[in-house]
Amino acid sequence: MILFRRKDRRGEGREKEEGEAKSQPPYQSHLEVNLEGLRAIVDRLNMEKEIGSSSSSNNKDGLSTTSVREVIQIARRLNQYIDSLKGISEGLQRRRMSADVTPQLKGIIERARSTIASVIDEVSKPIPEPTGINDIVLIQERAKRTLNRVGDASGSHRKVLYEFFPSEARALKDVLMAMKKDVDTLEGIARGIDEQISSYSRCKDRIARLVQMEREIKAYSTKIMEMKSTLDALESKRAEIEKSRMSLRNADEYIELENSLSKAKIEYDRLLVDIARDFSRLGRVVSKYAYEIGLDREHHAMLKAVMAEPSRLKDVRADMMRDVLRRLSDGITSGRLHLKNPEKDVENIHGLMDRLEYYVGKCKEYDEMMSVYRERIAPYNDILEGMDADLERIGREVDRIKDMIKEYNGKASALRSTMGEEIEQLEDDVYRIYGLKVKITVS
Repeated sequence: MILFRRKDRRGEGREKEEGEAKSQPPYQSHLEVNLEGLRAIVDRLNMEKEIGSSSSSNNKDGLSTTSVREVIQIARRLNQYIDSLKGISEGLQRRRMSADVTPQLKGIIERARSTIASVIDEVSKPIPEPTGINDIVLIQERAKRTLNRVGDASGSHRKVLYEFFPSEARALKDVLMAMKKDVDTLEGIARGIDEQISSYSRCKDRIARLVQMEREIKAYSTKIMEMKSTLDALESKRAEIEKSRMSLRNADEYIELENSLSKAKIEYDRLLVDIARDFSRLGRVVSKYAYEIGLDREHHAMLKAVMAEPSRLKDVRADMMRDVLRRLSDGITSGRLHLKNPEKDVENIHGLMDRLEYYVGKCKEYDEMMSVYRERIAPYNDILEGMDADLERIGREVDRIKDMIKEYNGKASALRSTMGEEIEQLEDDVYRIYGLKVKITVS
């Protein structure tokens, strides 16, 4: 369906004064038409052009009668030239060579004569008269091929021809020159025919390309709209999850459990700092005792483990640790260990022994307390972790869709740019070929 309207500014100024209207520059009207409408117009205009340029029923391709008659005359002359070539070939074959020609030169002459004669015999087939546009193109190609074949063969043996077959060489030259004039004329006619066909074909091809681009842009636009709808749904889902997550984190029981666990961890960490400080004071004593007197492997490993990680005191037997500390104290007081400040080291050991039961009990107490808190808060954390995983997944999907929208927008923009250039060229072609000024509209 053709969608167009005529634009003419000459009618817009009817209410103006006549003098002012006449001062306005003339405006050339144009047809505003979409691609499908333009396709129908071009088909109709091309058909009218063919019918208008055709004056006989057997000239269905739109070729003028003058061109047909001209090509018929050329075909008849070409057949006369072909007959002349046959006569030249027969003359070459009949010509006798001089007796004083050497055998080697005789072989060269024979090869030249045989080559030219065989080429002429091969291409010397009658050329039919044209009945339509396709026949003219075929006649042009065939005549050109005949000219080139004979011309190449004679050119390759030009020296031999002019020296030993001078009359045939001159006759061959005259025939080929005459053929070339007619072949050049045929090429001009064929170019005109090809231009008429190709102009219409180019318009059709460009319209087809533009229609395809328009479809691709529509497809990209549809996909972008679908992805934006999906994006809105994902954003809505993300907002819903974030709201639920915030609601859960603000629940009284969760806040109470989190605060209790945090408070217990702080108190436990303070206790572990005290334990680490007390055991660190024994570092020199333990090292010297293990070196000079020797601790059994089990006791030494126990001391090193607690000194490296104070929280492991909860897993130690208090009586076993007290026994080790007593042995350290006895080693100092008995004089077996020589230290710089033995009194201070003994004081530290006894102080640790006095606090050992407290330390072990408090470690177990805090550990059990935090285990209870962690167990009670675990369901909340599991739900929060699930929500965080969902938010991360939605975030990745949102980023992926945004990248796709950006990619599709880029492709659609590139197509629009290309379409703009193609439309301008198509409008120029339609005006140049058919004299019709159009304004092409696209969706």
